[in-house]
Amino acid sequence: MPKDPHAWLEMLRRWPKDLPKRGVLVTTLNEQIPFVGYALDGFAAVVQRQTPDSLGARQVIIPYTAISYLKITAVVPPKMFVEFGFEGELPKA
Repeated sequence: MPKDPHAWLEMLRRWPKDLPKRGVLVTTLNEQIPFVGYALDGFAAVVQRQTPDSLGARQVIIPYTAISYLKITAVVPPKMFVEFGFEGELPKA
C-alpha cells in the first residue's frame, strides 16, 4: 500500500480516457472487487460491479486506506502508463 493512501485517488483520477475503467481492486483484507466503473471523492471510491456479489451488492464504497493494489483487466499499451503518472518505459508486448 502506498504510504499516502491518497495516491490511489490520484492514480484513479489519472485513469486514461481511452482505457475502459475496468479492473479489480484488492483490499488490505485480500478481498478482490471487480469493477466496471467508479466515482471518487477525497476519502473513498464508489466502484460499480458488473454483476452483484454473493450478497447482492452492486456498488462498493471503499476508503483509499483499504486498497492494497489494483489489477487492470484491459490490455494497456505500455505508453499509456505515463498517463497514470509512471515514469520510464515498459517493453512492448
